[in-house]
Amino acid sequence: MTAELFDTHAHLTDPKIVADIEAVLHRAWSAGVRSMVVIGYDLPSSEEAVRLAARYPGQLYPAVGLHPHEADTAWADVLPRLRELAAAPEVVAIGEIGLDAYRGWSSETNQRRLLDAQLQLALDLRKPVCVHSRAAEAAILPQLEAFAKAAAAAGLPLPGVMHCFGGTLEEAQPFVELGYLVSIAGPITYPKNDRARRLAAGLPARSLVIETDTPYLPPQGMRGQRNEPAYIVETARAVAAARGELLSEVSRVTTENARRLVAASLAGAAAR
Repeated sequence: MTAELFDTHAHLTDPKIVADIEAVLHRAWSAGVRSMVVIGYDLPSSEEAVRLAARYPGQLYPAVGLHPHEADTAWADVLPRLRELAAAPEVVAIGEIGLDAYRGWSSETNQRRLLDAQLQLALDLRKPVCVHSRAAEAAILPQLEAFAKAAAAAGLPLPGVMHCFGGTLEEAQPFVELGYLVSIAGPITYPKNDRARRLAAGLPARSLVIETDTPYLPPQGMRGQRNEPAYIVETARAVAAARGELLSEVSRVTTENARRLVAASLAGAAAR
């Protein structure tokens, strides 16, 4: 595998991964994965994402944030520390943040409050966001539309990425028009997931990125196993097949787009 791949969403601080992180990274490098965004979902994982990425500058990029499942906790108490972490220049995004209408593990009202607080943090720091929108694609649009417009006015060239987007191509269109990247993950390889393949086929090239969501959502050939960044090759192949393109072209385009996400945080910092 010689194509360069960029995994835009990997939970490398998850307990399922940290025990053999060096081997996981070695397999990723060997598979052609050159860069990854290490995602935080609560304060401890965000702190660890920053520490881990510091060991691999230019290869691992940290994102920090509070997942919507944290919305019923005392999240306001940790926001000052989260802001401190997020202000570091090496932090490329605020995330994983958003709304989740699938699990019902926290109230929608509190999820929206937490999302608003973190969107404001991202706007203050001129950083893009990594958005969780499971079963909430329509519900989250007004908040993300307001953020995208405010961020553009503040000099942020790209508002963020819709992580593991589970909606239809039609549901993705408003986010594409607002400038968000749309990320495709392992479920595109599942035999019954025609919706994901149609989404991948119809997205503009400039809006497309890929991810693993390590250690979750392994591709079809690895279902039942722990997912890891090396498996992103299977997702890239499925995207290429859906689009009728060469794997090398999908790898090139998605990596370029992911690097625009990283560059956006630097441009945003310069605009502060």
